[in-house]
Amino acid sequence: MGETNVTRRDFLRGAGTAGIAAGALAMAGAAPAVAAEEAVAPAPAIAQLAAETAWVPVKKAACPGPKGESAFVAEPIAADEITATEDHDLVIVGAGIGGLMAALKAAEEGADVVCIEKMSKGRGCFECFGAVNAKCQDGLDCKRTLLLDEIYRSAYWRTRPEPARTYVDRSGEATDFWQAMLDKGPNGFVITPVQEMPSTCGMPCMTDLIPTELGFYDSPCLPPDAGVRSGYSGIYVCLEMQEVAKGYDNLDLRFLTPGVQLVRENGGAVTGVIAKNPDGSYVQLNASKGVILATGGYDANPELMEAWTRPEDYATSSWWNPGWGTTGDGHLMGIQVGAQMDPCPQPVMNFRWGNPDSFYDARTWNAIYFAILVNGEGNRFVREDLPFQSISNAQNAQPGYGVNCWEVFDETMMDGMDDAAITEFKEKGWLFEGATPQELASAIGVDPDGLAATIATYNGYFADGVDLDFNRDLATTIPFSGKRYFALTTNSCVLATVGGLTINGNAQVIDVDDAVIEGLYATGNASGNFFAGNYPRHIPGTSIGRAITFGYVAAEHALKGE
Repeated sequence: MGETNVTRRDFLRGAGTAGIAAGALAMAGAAPAVAAEEAVAPAPAIAQLAAETAWVPVKKAACPGPKGESAFVAEPIAADEITATEDHDLVIVGAGIGGLMAALKAAEEGADVVCIEKMSKGRGCFECFGAVNAKCQDGLDCKRTLLLDEIYRSAYWRTRPEPARTYVDRSGEATDFWQAMLDKGPNGFVITPVQEMPSTCGMPCMTDLIPTELGFYDSPCLPPDAGVRSGYSGIYVCLEMQEVAKGYDNLDLRFLTPGVQLVRENGGAVTGVIAKNPDGSYVQLNASKGVILATGGYDANPELMEAWTRPEDYATSSWWNPGWGTTGDGHLMGIQVGAQMDPCPQPVMNFRWGNPDSFYDARTWNAIYFAILVNGEGNRFVREDLPFQSISNAQNAQPGYGVNCWEVFDETMMDGMDDAAITEFKEKGWLFEGATPQELASAIGVDPDGLAATIATYNGYFADGVDLDFNRDLATTIPFSGKRYFALTTNSCVLATVGGLTINGNAQVIDVDDAVIEGLYATGNASGNFFAGNYPRHIPGTSIGRAITFGYVAAEHALKGE
């Protein structure tokens, strides 16, 4: 059924080695500008060096993250293995936020749509999202051109412009549709603007604040703690969308039914999906209008993390609320039929404030806010008031991928961390205390003289109000003035991968020859051509915002061609 016949092992081997080798050989072959009769074949040793990636001095690391069960099937599935065939207008693979948006839009347009989901209850892990010029943003100045420029700049112009334009131009329309769908639900979810902090010199946009962030904090149906731990509201919103979906006779939402392989014959359009039923049998779901991949990222697939992302982005990280179904099934299904994908290394959404299990809770927030960050030599290495992602990256760049880094603070900085919290974190081996910087350093395996000097130097900057090392805004923090010193172990935390299949402005997947694969669409973290190098944390909500927008746009284009 696939356009190419590769096994997963072959593919992973190719992703990790052959692609690099091919690039090296291409450069080696293009270098000589001589006539054909003068061309000299490269020496065997040079050719071997170009083709053998073992010679390339690139660090490797095992991925310690969660390993979900992959659904993708690389080997061709024989016709006699398929026990049933169904005909539909549109098939959506994945019932996260992007897939549910696509499903509801298609159902509202009157299409016969089936949405299949690998997990038992669906997926949804987000707090807020971004949009431009939705009805709930009336009176806010969401500057289209300035936001576009910031998106392009944050990707270092390594993406094509069409997807970003679609997000900026149509996210408001998609949000208004979303609210109309939520209005059909039983619980009264309301999308409202989120108050954002103004841009600061910590991580400046080239422009003033663009108020694009929206959320659900004003929805009275949310549990009291939903706004405390990031991601709670998204779970409830997706469950609400599932309830709304049940009201459509033309929408079939199936759980424990993963998509395993796309149907594409002889380089033509994608015409369906082979899925696995809960009983293990295969069903072919034909789609006359198209297939939308909304399978999420691959943060629960260590093999793909190692093949496609930087080792420093995961080597010493924890995972926050891992989506065990996000194993890259959509990526692999797309590649199997010839889809193009974002170049490697692909971006990872990784945040600071990680503990060895997940994120630190609210009791630590003040301490971490006022703390300094030090490495194993006791030295500061980053401006501590940068956005989460930037600090995470700086930590991961430290020796050992940031394995021995610490939040250092004193008792004047730790409002909210009571005796019970101190005891709990000490018993877990995460928190250490000392009467002096040297004593604290000895407890955590950091150079005592280095940490003492770092704290003294940092305190000295408050006299003139200028951090000469990293230009931290000292007006928003305080110096060390207490008599109890604390160090809290810290690491990065992986939230999601955000690289995927190359799409155009209609969410159509592009093949390796830059041609549209008719009938194939992608949204959310299965889609690409939006971020490059990093997830831009300082632009609010583009990850969930693009999932919402491209789920909506993909369904509309598949059904109407517009």
